[in-house]
Amino acid sequence: MARTITIVSAGFVLVLFFLFFFSHKIIESIVFRPIELDSSFVFSFSKPFEEFFIETEPGVNINTVKFPVKNPRGSILYFHGNKDNLVRWGEIVSQLSVYEYNIYIFDYRGYGKSTGSPSERGVLHDSEVIFNKINQKFPDELWIFYGRSLGTGIAAYLSSKCKPKGLILESPYYSMEELITHYYFPYPWYHQKITIPTHSYLKESSFPVLILHGTDDQIVPIEEGQKLFHSLRHTRSCMVTIEHGTHDDLAKHDEYRKAIQNFLYK
Repeated sequence: MARTITIVSAGFVLVLFFLFFFSHKIIESIVFRPIELDSSFVFSFSKPFEEFFIETEPGVNINTVKFPVKNPRGSILYFHGNKDNLVRWGEIVSQLSVYEYNIYIFDYRGYGKSTGSPSERGVLHDSEVIFNKINQKFPDELWIFYGRSLGTGIAAYLSSKCKPKGLILESPYYSMEELITHYYFPYPWYHQKITIPTHSYLKESSFPVLILHGTDDQIVPIEEGQKLFHSLRHTRSCMVTIEHGTHDDLAKHDEYRKAIQNFLYK
């Protein structure tokens, strides 16, 4: 009996040891799920585009794509979700050019043709450098930041540093720490955490925010978006709830298209 207890205790200690030393890497690999591309890969999108790279720090070159339009109303900088790369996201975001905005999108470090390894510190740092360099190369007075899923927290962070004319958040989370805790309750006790506190970045927001969230979102519960919305102070901010919308199909709904158009054409 004593031997059994000793074996069980030893096994428990080993599990705790594993979680303590490796849990951060496990969580990081869930939050960031890049698919790499060879540097020689050639994109093929349905809309005209320009491709270039931005160095954000030594050894980190971020692959960036612009979808230009004639006589643009302004520019949109788009922050994509946590998996895949520009092969998928470039085609998705190119459809926003119908609203007569120049569209910019980039792959996070470690994604697609971008070099480096993804991390919370890295993607937040890159976002600020990328925006500043894009705005130097293609200056515009009307910038909209648009984040989707993982990208909502990054877009919110950049908004706290470089005030846009507006911010669009599709399927956002109140904080990454809270979202992970929703699925894995011991997370708050971890020493190293990915936090990305979206609500904190928007605490002093002076620009309108549009939140879009589906009632059937199976990845980021709609309660996350609702909690974030109620934390906003700007009176022109609004939340559009899309009935039966999931995490990946909001663009198919009329409510989504109407909300985007109303927000961009104000």
